Amino acid sequence: MSRILLTISLIFVLSLSAFASSSDFDIRLANNSPREKAAEKQLKRLLDTYDVSPFVFTYSIKIDQDDAPHSHPILTLNDYFIEDDASALSTFIHEQLHWFGIAFEPQVNEAIKDLKTLYPKVPSGRRGGARDDYSTYVHLIVGLQEYYASASLFGKDEARRVLLGKTWYTWIYREVVENEEELAKLLRKHDLLFMVE
Repeated sequence: MSRILLTISLIFVLSLSAFASSSDFDIRLANNSPREKAAEKQLKRLLDTYDVSPFVFTYSIKIDQDDAPHSHPILTLNDYFIEDDASALSTFIHEQLHWFGIAFEPQVNEAIKDLKTLYPKVPSGRRGGARDDYSTYVHLIVGLQEYYASASLFGKDEARRVLLGKTWYTWIYREVVENEEELAKLLRKHDLLFMVE
């Protein structure tokens, strides 16, 4: 599918998401285990409690206790945060925002050019970055979007707690929280914050 058609399709899906609730999602369990069932119950409750419609780009969800959360080819969550609603919902939003990034890939790539000026060197995954430099830059964008989206749902203090409490992307999330204004200015320049502010 061409990028233009993908963008149009995602915008169409977004327009349908005005009243998203848990019944709108196709949620599948990889192992049908008790923990996956608990994660599914939690996710459905959160989707029915919070208006996440501005951040929804795919309605197909898999919950797999043996896998790390990821966005593609199907948005996959796990049971890691079944005791922490804010972190669970933030992770869901994070993976949704990767779909947004694909729909707006030209803007993302232009923003990355500016991020490379701001951060000429970024850390690897072992040092708080993502799997490679490109992914680290992408996650600076997604991280700020996730921060603003989470803050809009449960307040900035809780969003800060959630991001800084994660044990992955630690450098990325620290930069997002500590350099929020500078990163927001850069993302606004490329129209990458209009969905979450």
